[in-house]
Amino acid sequence: MRHHVGWAIPLVALALLTACGVSLGDTHSCTLMDSPAGIGVEVTPELASRVVEATLIVCWDGTCQKRTLQLRRTSSAEPAAPGNPVMTTESATAAESPAARPPKTSEPPIWPAFAVMDDLPGKPVHVTLVLEDQRGATVLDRRISTTPQPTYPNGRNCSPGGHQASLTVTEEGALISR
Repeated sequence: MRHHVGWAIPLVALALLTACGVSLGDTHSCTLMDSPAGIGVEVTPELASRVVEATLIVCWDGTCQKRTLQLRRTSSAEPAAPGNPVMTTESATAAESPAARPPKTSEPPIWPAFAVMDDLPGKPVHVTLVLEDQRGATVLDRRISTTPQPTYPNGRNCSPGGHQASLTVTEEGALISR
């Protein structure tokens, strides 16, 4: 009788692990991590430095969504655009040595912009990107069709996150999908 009980415990443990969806060789687990749906836009620094206003319009199924993009980080003298948090590593109470200060430049650094669109589909969308200078003159007005792809923040074995597309404005002013 004692011999049969010795085999029963490992078999019960194996059955419980299998019932929970965990195999002995599987070390990857899916988390609740998600990734936002939206469109990333990267503009060459030469062009982005002249841009004050960047607007992205994305249309599908007869509806359009308009987003304002922030192509440059704002300096402490510039207010942040509404809905676009400014990321900083500076502390209000930290003492700063002159050697630790970054060199002053006339323009804040340029960074890729991202327009969050919660219901962005995984099918073709029509995108219009308009860039304007400080006088309100249009610097760039381009249209493109692209298909947002699902993201997998936890790996391909887990459920996908939001659909995303990436666009780049080249030095020649072309809008391309990456």
